[in-house]
Amino acid sequence: MSRIVMSNGMNNSGGADTLILYEDYPTAIVNVEHYSDMERIYSIVVHELFHGFQHLQGEKRFPNELLGMNYPLLKENIELRNRERQYLYHAVMATTKEEQYRSLTQFIAARESRRTVMGQYLDYELSIETVEGPAFYVESQAYRHMSHKAYADSLTTYRSSLLNNSESSRMLRKSCYSSGLFLCLLLDEIAPNWKETFFESDNMLYDMLKELVEWEPYRIHDLEISDESISIIESITKEKEEIFLQFEQTKGYHVYLKGDMVSKGFDPMNVIVKGNKRLHKHFISVAINDKVFQISQPVIVDSGDTFSAIEQLHLVLDEKPIIRDGVIFMEGIREVKGNLVEKDHMYYIVLE
Repeated sequence: MSRIVMSNGMNNSGGADTLILYEDYPTAIVNVEHYSDMERIYSIVVHELFHGFQHLQGEKRFPNELLGMNYPLLKENIELRNRERQYLYHAVMATTKEEQYRSLTQFIAARESRRTVMGQYLDYELSIETVEGPAFYVESQAYRHMSHKAYADSLTTYRSSLLNNSESSRMLRKSCYSSGLFLCLLLDEIAPNWKETFFESDNMLYDMLKELVEWEPYRIHDLEISDESISIIESITKEKEEIFLQFEQTKGYHVYLKGDMVSKGFDPMNVIVKGNKRLHKHFISVAINDKVFQISQPVIVDSGDTFSAIEQLHLVLDEKPIIRDGVIFMEGIREVKGNLVEKDHMYYIVLE
């Protein structure tokens, strides 16, 4: 059993559509202000309720979000990924079995070639496709049913997300939603009964499809990298640098903490990684001096020897840190023990 909450965004953090467990009931929350027509609202409700159904079915094929945070920016991967998404789209929209089979085998060849380049990072994509793709599938079916639109017309929104090369590279996680949807649509044509055993399987959507197709494993050699792929990499790299630069130029008191710190929790979908630095956009929980503090603001951490270890923590405060009775007080972290040094309007704290 699931429930629905229709929200105007006032009580929903960020106004986002989501599913929560409220008193042990899967509860769909939909912000109606995001949509202009009832057909779209209805389809989003169906989407979120499906996530509740997944919970009730014991879905366990969730992605390792740490892989997504550290997903490498490689030109070979971007080139092949852009091609495979085109092949996937053409396989779904093909008008003959021969055309569909040709596009489908090209899709598999490109993806298997990417596996040799990406390794476990490809598994991250497959997991998102498997968990989110079916939710977008039922959403698209609900929208088509309510709007009475033709099949191709109802896929316009999702097609754009699938085929926009720049967006799909910049927004990796989101881009897997549309590829997961199109995998579901392909399975509808190749194995119409796939949904009956979907939750009984441990296989990913892609692997379910691959088992139904005769294909020969081979790697695409002498891959020519397009100017577009190079441009995408340069754009993403520049965008990351600008985001970090904006943080470093934020007005306020810049505080740097060094010492024994351990990351205890954060939102992996709102982290930007550049080298050994991570910009946590919303919050991070950090253990300092055997106490755990939740810092609910943007913060940059320098990674230590392990992923959870933090060598340095950089945050910007509205008020400067103060020392009282040998204890350092500041916003967000409240109080820590250590040595405080001010230099060039920056504050450096070495923890005890």
